[in-house]
Amino acid sequence: MTNIILIVLFSLLFLILLTVGICIHVAKWILHPRSKRKPLDVWPDQDKLSYDKISFLTEDGIRLRGWFIPKQDSHKTIIFMHGWGMNRGDIYKNTHFLHDLGYNLMYFDFRALGESGGTVSSIGYLEIQDLQAAIKFLKKTYPQASEKIGIYGLSMGGMVAICEGAQNPDVSCVVAEASYYSFRRVVTRWAWVHNRVPYLPLIPIVLHYIRQELNANPEHFSPRYNVSKISPKPLFIIHGACDKLVPISQAKKLYRKAGHPKQIWLVPNASHPKCAVEGGFEYKQKLAEFFQKYL
Repeated sequence: MTNIILIVLFSLLFLILLTVGICIHVAKWILHPRSKRKPLDVWPDQDKLSYDKISFLTEDGIRLRGWFIPKQDSHKTIIFMHGWGMNRGDIYKNTHFLHDLGYNLMYFDFRALGESGGTVSSIGYLEIQDLQAAIKFLKKTYPQASEKIGIYGLSMGGMVAICEGAQNPDVSCVVAEASYYSFRRVVTRWAWVHNRVPYLPLIPIVLHYIRQELNANPEHFSPRYNVSKISPKPLFIIHGACDKLVPISQAKKLYRKAGHPKQIWLVPNASHPKCAVEGGFEYKQKLAEFFQKYL
């Protein structure tokens, strides 16, 4: 009888340790995406666009790198932000056409991704500091180009755009594409889609370790708590109708919470983050119309 009890206890202990080990592995994989740091494969000069290579420090000392593409005599700049596991080249391909419409364009890599420094990616919480540093750099280095600033964010970048757009008076308008609704939900969905990790009992433990490592609760900075504060600045929500990572219902919730002026476009057949690919010319047209109207 004693042996059976010991076997049961050791089995339970093993399962507990295994569960904790899996959770720590998932949390570290999210926060330290070394395998997601891919090299750039496009540059503005390939499209005959002159540009400045830029770099600047965040408040916590991370060196970020990017491009500034000037438009002669323009006082308006759009800042672009990519998603988790991406780099600035991924969004440059589908947005640099806006330069011809009279805008300066600024692209940078978030921390731990692309050519930027750092090793921790927080899916939005720390990246808010990255955007804040980018805006400060733009205003100091290119003051004439920063009289009006629009921001565009894709996926994780969309979350950052919503949160900083809600707080920063220097931001004139916001485009958020494929943004998640809450940090807890996106981690839950990501873990299931990529690794079939069930919510119970694993995800609460994963979230606990993420909070410990960041020394903060990223959930408090979720778009769900900030999107209503963007108004009266204009907001444009773009979302793929077939997005499995961030379901379309999350975009609809953000839209309902947002104040006016606001608009939403649910792109047919688009997965995460393929709105530009599926939207084609209409994608460029809608993006151009929004910035021409509000920036």
